Order: sequence, then C-alpha cells, then structure tokens
Amino acid sequence: MDNLKNKILLSWTTPEFIRYEKTRSWFIGLGIIAAGFFIVSVLIKNYFFALLVPIAAFLTYIHAQKYPRKLTVKITESGIEMENFLSIQHKDISSFWIFEEPENTNLSLETKKFLQPKISILLADQKPEIVREAIVKFVKEKKQEESLIDIIARKLRF
Repeated sequence: MDNLKNKILLSWTTPEFIRYEKTRSWFIGLGIIAAGFFIVSVLIKNYFFALLVPIAAFLTYIHAQKYPRKLTVKITESGIEMENFLSIQHKDISSFWIFEEPENTNLSLETKKFLQPKISILLADQKPEIVREAIVKFVKEKKQEESLIDIIARKLRF
C-alpha cells in the first residue's frame, strides 16, 4: 500500500478464527462420517474419492487441533491490513457488512478479487459502530448474506 496515505484510522487485535473445544464424540463423529464416505466410494468404485476421504479427514483433524494466531487489524486511509496475512485497498472492496451474532461479530468484505471474493474479519472486542464509522468513508455498506459454508462451520462448531 502507498506509505504516504497509510494513516491508521483504527486498529485492534483479534484471533485468526474462533476455536471451539472439540469433544471426543466430535472426533468419533468425524471418523464415522469419513468411514461412511470411504465405504460408499469403494462400493461405487470411485477410487480417487476413496483416496481423498482419509486425506480430508486427516486434514480436518489437524485443523481442529489448531489454535488461532492473534492478528492486528488496521483500517487505514488506503485500505485494510492484517499483519502479513492480508492487505487490501479500499478500491478493491465492493461493499462491507457487519454481522452481529451473540457469539461473535464479523466484518464481512465483498471484494472485486476473483480468488478472494469474500473476506471475514473477527471484530473481537472492537465495537461494531466504531468499525462502521471508520470504513464507511471509503466503502459502501451493503447488507450481505452469510455464506452456507460459514453457517455449516458455525453449526458444527468448527
């Protein structure tokens, strides 16, 4: 981003994602579902999918064990930055919306980028009104729908 226009308007620290404690039954359920998909894929002779199922189950298990990093989010005059993780200019953001849920509050960004069309940033303890004030000067606010993947992940406590 242009260092001349990088005045920080708002900054906060947030976890990378919300980590839900997984019980033993959660992991047993993962194993049962993976075994079911594996058996069905072998029965229908889809060996490629049968190979992918244990890999996906293993990666899901690894991710479920992961702890979130603490990230510093900055809203600047030129864009939004999350340490070395994300840097996007305001002109590349189509719209924003703040989802306020009882468990968490997210800043959702709809971008013009093909490979990163939606970005969700946890607000942690930051007040939504303050974030809205800082970003609405540069990006239009537009009501967005929560994605199906986000809804499923939240319901499964992933």
